[in-house]
Amino acid sequence: MVANQENAVTDGPELSAARNQLLATLRDHIDQNGLSAVNRMVDQLLAVPERPMRAHLLAERLPRYDTHLCLLLLRTILNRSAMRDPRAREVLLDLTRARPIARLLGYQRSRQLYELAHQRDQGAVAQLFLSTLTESSQNVSSEFLARENTKLPDESLGWRKRLARGNDRLKLDRLLFDRNPTVIAMLLKNPRLIERDVVKIAAMRPTNPACLLEVFQSEKWIKRYRVKVALACNPYSPLDIAMACVPHLMLPRLQYLARNRTVHQRVRETAEDLIRRRHEGFSDEQDPIHLVGSSGTIVREIDGGEMELELDFEQITRELEDWMAV
Repeated sequence: MVANQENAVTDGPELSAARNQLLATLRDHIDQNGLSAVNRMVDQLLAVPERPMRAHLLAERLPRYDTHLCLLLLRTILNRSAMRDPRAREVLLDLTRARPIARLLGYQRSRQLYELAHQRDQGAVAQLFLSTLTESSQNVSSEFLARENTKLPDESLGWRKRLARGNDRLKLDRLLFDRNPTVIAMLLKNPRLIERDVVKIAAMRPTNPACLLEVFQSEKWIKRYRVKVALACNPYSPLDIAMACVPHLMLPRLQYLARNRTVHQRVRETAEDLIRRRHEGFSDEQDPIHLVGSSGTIVREIDGGEMELELDFEQITRELEDWMAV
C-alpha cells in the first residue's frame, strides 16, 4: 500500500512533464501546420449562410480550441482581412458580432491569448481582448443620453417605438436622431428606411455607442459599404466594431482615416498598416517590371540586372487575328 502511494507520488511529476512535452509538441505542430486547419474552419463557417448563425457557431467552437490554435485562427483572420480576402472579412464581422470576445472565451483563456499575442508581437490580436470603449464614447454624459430625442422631446419611449414601425416619413426622419438603441433597432427594420438614413445614424456624433452597435448588428445594413465607412470613421463607435469595418475600406477612405485625429489611435494605426500592406501587395503583383526592347524582345529586370527574353510579335499578331475572326 505504501509502495503504491510512493509510486503514485513519483509518477505524478513524470506524467505531468510528459503531458507538457506532448502539449508543446502539438503546439509546435499547430504553429507550423495549422494554417490548413484554419482554412477548413473558415470554409465550414462560411458554409452557413446566415450571419447570426455563423456568429453563434463561432462563439460555440472558439472556446474549445487550444490556445495556440485559437491565436493562429485569430491572426489568420486579421491578416487575410487586411489583404482584402472577402471570406476572412466576413468571418471578422462574425467574430465581432459575437462580442465581446473576452467574455466569450472566459477570463483565463483570454488572459493566456493576450499574453501569448504580446509575446509574439501580435498587437492586432491582443487588441481584441482590450476594452471596446473609445475615449469619445467614454465621455458621453448621462445627461446627454437622458435626452433621448431632442427632435421629439414630448414623445414617450413606447410611442417612439410605434412611430419607428410606421410610415410617416417626417417622423422617421426625426427618429434618426434618437439615442435609445431599442428605437434604433426597430427603425432599422422598417422597410421604408433607405441607405442614406442608416449612414446618417452610423455617422451621428455625438451619439450613444449602443445605437451604433445596433447598426452593426443589422444583418441587412452592415452589408452596405457606406455604412461600414461611417462606423469605421465615427469616433463614438465601439473599438472592436470600428476595427472590424476598417479592412473593408478602399484606399482613399483608409488614407482619410489614417489622417483623422478624432478616431482612436488603434484605428489610425490599423489604417496605416493596411495602406502599407496593400501597397506592398500591389508592388508584388507588378514586379518584375517588363519593358519591350527595340529588337523585339522583353527586357525583364531581375535583382537589379536585365535579362532579354525572346518575343515573337508575328505569332502573337496571327493568334490575335485568328481569335478576332471567330
